[in-house]
Amino acid sequence: MCTLTFVPLEDEYLVGMNRDELFSRPRALPPKVFVKGAMEMVYPREPSGGTWIAANSQGNLLALLNWNCNEASYAGEKRKTRGLVIPELIGLPESSTANSHFHRMDLDGLFPFRLVGIFRSEKVVNEWRWDGTAKQLLRLPWARKHWFSSSLSDSLAEKERRRACEAAAGGPAAGSNGWLRRLHRSHVPRPGPFSVCVHRLDAATVSYTEVRCGGTQIAMDYLDGNPCLKTSFDELATLALKHPLVHNNLRKLQI
Repeated sequence: MCTLTFVPLEDEYLVGMNRDELFSRPRALPPKVFVKGAMEMVYPREPSGGTWIAANSQGNLLALLNWNCNEASYAGEKRKTRGLVIPELIGLPESSTANSHFHRMDLDGLFPFRLVGIFRSEKVVNEWRWDGTAKQLLRLPWARKHWFSSSLSDSLAEKERRRACEAAAGGPAAGSNGWLRRLHRSHVPRPGPFSVCVHRLDAATVSYTEVRCGGTQIAMDYLDGNPCLKTSFDELATLALKHPLVHNNLRKLQI
């Protein structure tokens, strides 16, 4: 259960992600820098070690959303957690190696999901899908995009949240950090299970993660809790980019 927004800005990008979970799930841990070989990675994590969003020092990002729709119906037994998919892939440097590794992974026992991959130096956006029995790759344009997921209905979440995103797209400062944060704490048309900022009796948006990649670094801000109830982030973790792209006309990212 999540909402993910990708905003490309020349050689920069912004990503915002709401994580929506049942109140019964354990509280997640804030972002931390990890090292695997020559690659540095940063991500928040569950106590089990899994994660829903991560970035690396190449400027690549992976984000995972549960897939709850008719075409991804799966009646099998859950034997593994989807959260371990990203830690296995985020240490890879480029889209081709990530794609090869993904297609070699044994996903039997994992519930359906969509995995979004953003590869900055290549300007490539991939969406891998696992429906419980088969894998699929979609190649998407380097353009602003939103993804939505809800355990109640992906299609209803798409309908309601898409409306909020389309309304926000025409607003002032569209594509900025402030615009992204306002969108991810919004309740159009009302607070509920299908608003961008989720409110249910048994679940809610439990965190907001914002990634800013550009210039010489990638920064991950983390808000622990419902984003509509807080005005500042709780944690910040940064990585130096291995191959920074620095241009005189590059807009400075605002914190």
